[in-house]
Order: sequence, then structure tokens, then C-alpha cells
Amino acid sequence: MDFKIDDDFEEIEDEENESSSNKNSNNIIPIIIVVVISLVFGLTVFFISNALFGRKVIPPEQPVNTNVALTDDNVEILYDYVTYGVRNTRNDKFVKEQTVNINSFSNQEKFYYALQFAQVEDFVSTGEVNSQKQKIYTIQSSLIKNYMKRFFGSKVTYATNSVITYPFSFRINNQNVGVMTYSTEKDAYETVFTGLEDNIVSEEVVEPYYTKLVKATRIGIDGSLELEEKIIYTETTEENGVYTVKIYKDYQHTMLIETKQNLTKEQLQTNPISIDSYQDKASTITYVFKLDSTNYYFDSSTISN
Repeated sequence: MDFKIDDDFEEIEDEENESSSNKNSNNIIPIIIVVVISLVFGLTVFFISNALFGRKVIPPEQPVNTNVALTDDNVEILYDYVTYGVRNTRNDKFVKEQTVNINSFSNQEKFYYALQFAQVEDFVSTGEVNSQKQKIYTIQSSLIKNYMKRFFGSKVTYATNSVITYPFSFRINNQNVGVMTYSTEKDAYETVFTGLEDNIVSEEVVEPYYTKLVKATRIGIDGSLELEEKIIYTETTEENGVYTVKIYKDYQHTMLIETKQNLTKEQLQTNPISIDSYQDKASTITYVFKLDSTNYYFDSSTISN
């Protein structure tokens, strides 16, 4: 009988290899499960720890707006800027224009507001006279530039080639109406004083508008100042000594607040129209003054109803 030892041995070896492979496969599966569970646990711990102990980003504090007293020096000075008027009569530019910024001013209007800062000592006699025997004074262009910047800020531009006629608040040789012409040679404005105009005294029983400064706020972002002024507008008719007064929110007289009828002049003088009675219904003019280095200058105004 022939024995096939080699063949039998190979069969046994194949069976052992197959058994070993199955054992290895069975051992890998638990390992994979353990690894996956460990990863999931580790990531979970990481995210929880990061949420609890990780560095928190603190948002920056928002700038805070603060109320400023109406008696504050800056508030009073700046309010005088925009309520200024020659001959003691307020100019109505900010009263009638819905929105005003530096581009809203004509060249004459720029001089109008800048020259409110002029002083009598700014005008120096040249010792000369013109053809009408009027004394010639000069005010240096550097002063005019400073006054322009004081009201409008450092970016203001203006033309020097126009003649400016202006009734100042002071007198030189008992005259206050100055006629200013720029001289290239002197880099100054030659000025002659040609007449006297006294302050205007209103004889109106009812004024065309009434205003009141009610609020001042310092803006936290850039330190600018906002002033809020309440305003009402009136329209008055009179017949046989009897007055009718209509009170409006707007300069165009389209938004009526109230009509007051059958009033005498004496009644209107005894109990004059007061914005305090209409403050809740009045319009608001908001003036914005920006900070230029250490000085405030006019930036814009807006009338809101």
C-alpha cells in the first residue's frame, strides 16, 4: 500500500491556516470597535472641555452716548454759532432748509457765518483813503481763514474774488457796514466802512417761528456733539383788529398743528405764543458738530417732523 504523506500534510496545513485567519479576523473587529469608541469619547471630551474652559472672545464695549447740560460752555457757544444773525436777527437758513451741510452754503453765506467771529481789532488802518475819501482798513486773509475753519472745519473752501458787504456787530468811525475786497498784493481784505445799520427790532405781534434748545448729546463713537432744537412755524392774519394764528410743523405751512382764532393784539401780547405749549408736536432741528482736533465745527443739520 502506497502512503501519500505529503498530500495529507498539505491538507492539514491548509486547515490550520484557515483556522488562524479566522481567529485574526475575529480579533481585529473588537479592536476596531474599541478604537472607534475611544475616538468618539475623546472628541466629545475635547469639545466639552473647549466649551467650558476654552478662551472666550469678549465683544468690544459699545461707545456710550452721554447727555450734556444745556448750560455747558461748548453747548452754549455752538448753539450761538447756528442761531447767529447780523443786526441781532437770526438768519433763517437752518430754519427753512430740511438738510444743511457744508455743500449747502453759497460763498456769501460762508462769509456770513465766518465773520461773526471778527473783532474790531482785526481791522488795521492803512493810513490810505479811497476815491470817496473813505479810510481803508485791512483784515489779514489768515484771520478770515481761521474764522472759516472755526465754523466749517479744516476742509472748508471759499472764493476770495467776490466783494463782501457785511454789517458787523461793532463800529469803526461810528459805522458798522464794511465793504471787503481781497487784495492779492497785501494778502488781506481791504475794507471801508460805508454806513450804519442798527439792530432790527421786531414789531410783529406773532413771530414767524419759535424755537427752543431742548437737548445736547455727546456721541460716544467720535466725541461729536448733537444739539436738538424744537421749532414751530406760524402764519398770522388780521382783520379789523382780530387775529387768527395758525401753527405748523413745517416751514412750508403744510402740516397744521392748531388754529387760534378771535384773538386781539392785547391778548397775544399778554399770552404770547410759546413753543412750550407745542413741544410734543413741534419739529426738531438736529445740529451735528464734529470734533476737529480739539475744536468743534458745524457738520450738518436736519429738520425732522
